[in-house]
Amino acid sequence: MPQQGTARMDTDLFAAFCARVIERLPRDMDPTIAQGHIDNPSALAKLLREALMPPDEKPATPPYLVTVDYGMSLADMIAAGRYDWTNSDITAKHFPVKGEGKAEVEIQLVHFDRVMGSDDVIRELDKMGLRPAAIEELLACGAKYPDVQREFPIVALKSVWRSAFGYRYVAYLFRHGSGRSLYLFWFGDGWGEVCRFAAVRK
Repeated sequence: MPQQGTARMDTDLFAAFCARVIERLPRDMDPTIAQGHIDNPSALAKLLREALMPPDEKPATPPYLVTVDYGMSLADMIAAGRYDWTNSDITAKHFPVKGEGKAEVEIQLVHFDRVMGSDDVIRELDKMGLRPAAIEELLACGAKYPDVQREFPIVALKSVWRSAFGYRYVAYLFRHGSGRSLYLFWFGDGWGEVCRFAAVRK
């Protein structure tokens, strides 16, 4: 009898295993997300573990602990994230820093796994005892956990900028090719099922 850890699957078993993996993986995944998993082996391993785990056994996403330093300017917060691309409208004029001192914050990344409007997301977060994260909290998360946004978009709905044309915009983190970016998106549009919404306990 082979020792534990040395057994190898035969060809038929390996083929059956691969077929089950393909069956359990989401077929409607955004191509950019899929490429991100290909480029990031740890993210791919996590996706495979979650895909093969029974739904009632999937662990809840742990909170991300960050320190928000309100003494920093918005420009310095952005610089700390070392983003490869940043929307030029994300400025202190449009998104003034609100707060004083430093604060330890636990950020939850909430995944609804369906298309959601911003107002719907805020209502659902409220039912969970959460509020949307502000841009300062989003940037602190991006700086401390830079690889998380390579897996999925991370949206902060609390800080909203209204443009001269009346459109409302919020910031979110995502990958841009092989890099990391800080984007703006319309508050009034729907968010895809891959999005995670940064939230904080009330």
